[in-house]
Amino acid sequence: MTEPAAQRPAGDPAVMAARYGGAGSGRRGLVVGGVVAALLVAGGLGIQASNLTKPAVVAENLGFTVEGPGTTTVRFNLRAEPGSTVRCTLVALNESFTEVGYREVEIGPVDKQLTSHQVDVATTELATSGSVQQCRTLDAG
Repeated sequence: MTEPAAQRPAGDPAVMAARYGGAGSGRRGLVVGGVVAALLVAGGLGIQASNLTKPAVVAENLGFTVEGPGTTTVRFNLRAEPGSTVRCTLVALNESFTEVGYREVEIGPVDKQLTSHQVDVATTELATSGSVQQCRTLDAG
């Protein structure tokens, strides 16, 4: 005859199985967790690999000239793969850091890795700064 569960020691395998499930139920959870982790890692690696295939573009602000209340000229260097076409966003800000000018400009295809540019940005009022906000490579096709 078997002892009642209350009289068995707490570490008894029969008590543990009654409380937490039979042997192997923990193993199933580990396998499912491992598969999920492997899928997340594979997805992350796929995203990284697709980002590596896109050519990197780097814009370096060189300066700006406020021509008057209607125009600010932005000067910058662009580092991109030769043959690529790049779209850059330029902004002009007033003394309150409010955007008073915005322009997108398409550059390229560039013939060398480092090129210098000077672009006029139309403004709605006198700007106190002008800069390249971002540049990105345009997809071919």
